[in-house]
Amino acid sequence: MEQKLSQAIALFCEVLFEGSEFVHREINQDVMKHISREQLDLLTILTIKGPSSPSSLALIQNVHKSAISNRVKKLIEKGLVEWTDSPNNSDKRSKLIEITEKGKATKENLDKAIYNAVKKVMDDTDEEHLDSFIEIFTMLKDKFKGGTGE
Repeated sequence: MEQKLSQAIALFCEVLFEGSEFVHREINQDVMKHISREQLDLLTILTIKGPSSPSSLALIQNVHKSAISNRVKKLIEKGLVEWTDSPNNSDKRSKLIEITEKGKATKENLDKAIYNAVKKVMDDTDEEHLDSFIEIFTMLKDKFKGGTGE
């Protein structure tokens, strides 16, 4: 079991890496010319998690807060994110970063480009394999979020 789990983890990591490289090679360069991969990752995090603190984003992206500050500054200049007051904090100096409508539209366009790139690779995959893929990744997502995965 441990050997198979190690193999599964190694394959998962390799698919994440190779898949990311493939997508960025394949998608229309016009879509990516105004946003870096790191900025796209930040938009993805904000889409999934919602408004977040810079320190939380730095932790998730495994980078120093200064890297997040630079990314946020560039995304603010592009109108893709904005600062918002923290609803759970009485300290008005505490701010969160939130994706804007323009940011959501940009993320949607990037998602469509990613879908089209991956579709080329997956076109010959049968529905049964796709169902298995969805089932496994849904179970993993639930377990990572603290659920039972069942």
